[in-house]
Amino acid sequence: MITTLSFDLDDTLWDPRPALMAADKAQWQTLSERYPHLEQRFTRDVIFGCRKQLLSDKPTIIGDVTALRLEVMYRLLVELAVDPLEAQEAAEAAFSAFMSKRNDVDLFADTSSVLDTLAKSYTLVAITNGNADVFQTDIGLYFDLAIRADEVGIAKPARGIFDLTWKKIGCCASEVIHIGDSVENDVQGAINAGVIPIWYNPEGSINQLGVSEIRGLSELPTLIDSLIKKY
Repeated sequence: MITTLSFDLDDTLWDPRPALMAADKAQWQTLSERYPHLEQRFTRDVIFGCRKQLLSDKPTIIGDVTALRLEVMYRLLVELAVDPLEAQEAAEAAFSAFMSKRNDVDLFADTSSVLDTLAKSYTLVAITNGNADVFQTDIGLYFDLAIRADEVGIAKPARGIFDLTWKKIGCCASEVIHIGDSVENDVQGAINAGVIPIWYNPEGSINQLGVSEIRGLSELPTLIDSLIKKY
């Protein structure tokens, strides 16, 4: 019996790009105001070069977007001769500015109405590799739990983040349908975790895994009903 629906967030329930752009701008503006003499050194090439080197040094950090962002700022500041302790504090302050804009997401047109319908019959949880806080958005009221990779130290598609979610919410994998846009993180992750996947595929890409899919969120309630009858 299906009791729980788990959702990815970015690019599944909302468009994250406007919020990420505003958040990134707020972050670097905070650093530029603090270090005006270094502002011209915070170029795209320098930032991406620092990020590339960090990923080479610590490849596993890619699964923690918060740690990645903080470490890039820290390294950049230290490389520009800022004291390490001050660089850490400055990076954290700039990240706070980032997060002040991160949750100003643009919901897809059908997100609220679909969640309102589904929340009447199922427990809804969020599982995200991003660092948005669904409870700070307009749809937070529909969710009972949100699991963020940066907070638990496990990222999709690893089975552990799914298993942790079911443990916290008090259900079994066989009771869950997971909905997300990423074939690797959401579809394959759900399959690895023994969960029924639904691929949110608005672009109509080739469905190589042959899983259930939707082009729009408005299709979700009907598809879930059909899957419940099937399973």
